[in-house]
Amino acid sequence: MSSPPLFIATNDFSALPEFPEDVYVKVDRGSLLTPVPTLSINIQKMEYSLPSSPSLWLKVLESQKVVGVDKKSVMELGSLVGKVLQAVTDTEERLALFKDQRRLREVTSLIVGDNVKVQVTSSSGRRERGVLRYVGPVCHKQGQLYGVELVGSAMGKGFTDGSLRGKKFFHCKENYGVFVPGSRIDRAHAEVPIPKLVRADETTSGFEEDSTRGFQNPREQQTRKLHFLPRGVKEHSPTKSNEKGQINEEKLVKWRIPEEHAEDEPQHLTTQPPTQEPQSELNLSADDHHPPASLYCPPSNGGTSSLLPETEQQALGLELNSMVEVHNPPIYGVIRWIGQIPDSSDLIAGLEMEEEMSACTDGTYRGNRYFHCGPYKALFVKLRNCRPDLRFYSLSGKSNPIQRCNSIAFRDYTSECVEENTPPLSGREAIECLTGWKKGIQGHCNSCYLDATLFCMFACSSVLDTMLLRPADKNDIDPYSATRDLLRIEIVNPLRRNGYVCATKVMALRKILEAAGKSTGFTSEEKDPEEFLNQLFQVLRVEPLFYIRTPKKKPEGCIFYQIFMDRKQSEDVPSVQQLLERSLVTGDLKFTEALSCLIIQMPRNGKNFKLFPIIIPTLELDITDLVEDAPRQCCICQSLALVECHDCYEDTCIAPGHIKQYCDICNKQVHLHRQRRGHHPRDLGVSDLNEQTVFPRQVMQLYAVLCIETSHYVAFIRIHSQNSYHWVFFDSMADREGGENGFNIPQVAPCPEVMEYLQMSPEELKREDPKSIPMYARRLLCDAYMCLYYSPDLSLYK
Repeated sequence: MSSPPLFIATNDFSALPEFPEDVYVKVDRGSLLTPVPTLSINIQKMEYSLPSSPSLWLKVLESQKVVGVDKKSVMELGSLVGKVLQAVTDTEERLALFKDQRRLREVTSLIVGDNVKVQVTSSSGRRERGVLRYVGPVCHKQGQLYGVELVGSAMGKGFTDGSLRGKKFFHCKENYGVFVPGSRIDRAHAEVPIPKLVRADETTSGFEEDSTRGFQNPREQQTRKLHFLPRGVKEHSPTKSNEKGQINEEKLVKWRIPEEHAEDEPQHLTTQPPTQEPQSELNLSADDHHPPASLYCPPSNGGTSSLLPETEQQALGLELNSMVEVHNPPIYGVIRWIGQIPDSSDLIAGLEMEEEMSACTDGTYRGNRYFHCGPYKALFVKLRNCRPDLRFYSLSGKSNPIQRCNSIAFRDYTSECVEENTPPLSGREAIECLTGWKKGIQGHCNSCYLDATLFCMFACSSVLDTMLLRPADKNDIDPYSATRDLLRIEIVNPLRRNGYVCATKVMALRKILEAAGKSTGFTSEEKDPEEFLNQLFQVLRVEPLFYIRTPKKKPEGCIFYQIFMDRKQSEDVPSVQQLLERSLVTGDLKFTEALSCLIIQMPRNGKNFKLFPIIIPTLELDITDLVEDAPRQCCICQSLALVECHDCYEDTCIAPGHIKQYCDICNKQVHLHRQRRGHHPRDLGVSDLNEQTVFPRQVMQLYAVLCIETSHYVAFIRIHSQNSYHWVFFDSMADREGGENGFNIPQVAPCPEVMEYLQMSPEELKREDPKSIPMYARRLLCDAYMCLYYSPDLSLYK
C-alpha cells in the first residue's frame, strides 16, 4: 500500500480551521501536510463567508491540526523527497533543503558505499568525513535517515555502533557511527586542480569556472589556480569572458539527475514545475575602493533599489542580513543588498564576505555603489545560488549564538577599540557619556553575569586598573597578554571613552576564559559573578585583593568575601556594615592589612532564596576594627585599646551592634560583672602609644552594587560629582531588536531616587512596603548580590 502524498508549505499562511467556531490556524513555512483520509461531518457541513472554498483539507504533521488550504500555498512532494524531508524535524531547516534543489537531488541519489560528509551534531558547524552504510527508516522515527560510519579524524566522534534501540542497521565500531537526516549530509567531492586562468579577452577551454570567486585580479590571473569544482559537475563547455568582472551567460555545467528519482521532484499543485537553470553565480569586480559609510546605500547611478517586495523575499527564504554560504566547499558571507542590475534579469545578492578575496570589491559594480563594506569583501551572486549558512543551523532551528556573535552579524552594534589608557569619567561628563540606550555593555547569550560585573568593576572606578597594566613576565600563561589587552583596549577603554561595548568584544573574552581554565560554559551558560572573577584573576595572575586569617594561622588571599550567617541576626533590615562585622566575628577572622578594594557577597542560599528581604548597602564602610594590629580606640573611654572581646559582641549594654575593644582599665571593670567573668579577652598586639595619638578610621566608599532578582544580573554604580553622588542603573539586555536571532540593546538609566532610600534609617525602611518603593530603589535594596568598595586613600597605591 503506497504512502499518502505529502505537501510542504512554502510560506507562512493562515488556514481555515476544522471547526467553524475555531480561529484561523497559522501554518509555518516548511511544515509538512498530508490529506485527510475521511472528512469529518464538521468539515462537510461548514459554510464559509469567503469568495472561494478551500481547495484541499490537509492535516499538519507538526500540530496534527486539520486545516483547509489553497493549492497555491503548498507544493506536493514526490515519494522519496517526502521521506527525506519528513526526517528533518525543524521546519526552517527542512524548507532550506527543499529550496536547494541541487542539493536535494544529490541527497536523494546517495547510495550505500558513497563517501559523504556529515554534521555529527545539530549544534556543530563542522562536516566530518564518513561512508554511507544505511539508508531508510530507523525505529519509530518518521522519514528516511542516513547511517554513516565516520572515518579519518572523525573516528570515535559518533554515538552508535550502527544500532539504535536494540536494532542493528549496520555494523561499525562503538561511537564510530551516526544517524542523520538529509539536511546534515552531503556527498564528499574530490578536489580537482584546474588550469590557471587566462586573460579576460581570451577564450578558455577545459576550464570549469568557480563562479563564487569569479575571475581573479588581472595581476593574478596568470598565477592563481582554483582547486575545486562545483558539486555535481559532469562535463563543461567553453566559456568566454566579455568584460572584467563579468562572464558570458553560457551553460557552464550539466547537472546529473538520476532518472530513477525523476518522479520525486516537487510538483506545484496548479502549475508545471519550473525548469532548472544553469547554476552559475555572477561575480563582479571593480578597482575603486572607498571607506565604508552607512550600512546600506542605493546605487548612485540609477541602479535599482535593494528592497524587494516582502512576499518575494519570503518565497526565497533569504533577506537582508541573512548569513549565507555559496559554492562547495562553501565560502561564507552576509547579504547586504538584494536587487537587480542592468545586465542581468536574475535577482542579485550583494554579499559581504568573511574573508578578503582578490575578485571582490568594496560594494561597487561598474561604477555603481550598491552597499558599503571593506575592500575586497563584496561579492555579487545570483540570489537563487545562496543557501543558509549551515554552520548556524541546527535541528532545533536555532542558530549557534556563539558563532553568530561575530563582527559581520553585529556590524550595526560594533564598538571601537581605544589604545590610549582612559581614566574613568566623573560628574556630569560621566552621566552624559554613559546614560541612554545602547550604552554600557551589550549582552548576548547568558552574558549578564559578566556584563554587570565588568560594568561595576571599571565603569567609574580605577581601583582595579592595575590588572590592565602589568607587563607580561616569564611566569604568565599564554593567554595573559591577549586577555589583558583585550580587556583594556576593547572593553574598559571604550566603555570609559564612548560609553558602549559590543557583545563581540565580551564574547572574545569569554572564549579566552573558557579555553584557559577547567571550568566550561563561559561562552554560553549562565554563570555567577564569583566564577567569572576567579577565572579572570587566574588568567591575569592578579594578586588577591586582600588577605584574611584567624589568629595564629597563615593568611589566605581572597578576591571577594562572602558573608556567612550561622543564624539570623536580630535586625530585620541589616546594613552591610552589620553583616560584615557579624560574619567576621563569628568566624574569628581579621583582615591582615588595610584594603584598597573590597568586594562583599551578600548572604544568600542560591540565587532565589534571600536571607533578608532588604539589605542596606552601607555608603561608608568602616573597617578599622576589622584589621588586625591596627591601633583602635577603647569603645568606652576612647583611649588606646589593648584587648578585644568577641564574647561581648552580643552584649547590648555596651556599644550595641559593634565590636568591643577596651583599654586595660576598662577591660578589668567590664569583666568584673558576674555575667562576663567567663569571657576571654584577647590581646590586640599593639604597642603603647602616647595619649596624643590620633586614631584614624579606615573607611571605604561604596562605588557599585551588583544585583540579581532571580536569574538576571543588573548593576548600580555611584558616580562622584564634586560634593555629591549620582546613581545610575545598568542592564545589558534592557531591550531587544529582532526575534530569537536578534540583538540585545543595553541601557544605562539615571536613578536619583536611590539616594533618598539609602539615607533612610533601618526603622524607616522597615516601615516601608517593598511594593511601594520605586523600582530602581527596590531592586537595589531587595536584590543586592555583591557590593564593591574602594579606599580613597589607598586605591592609588595598591
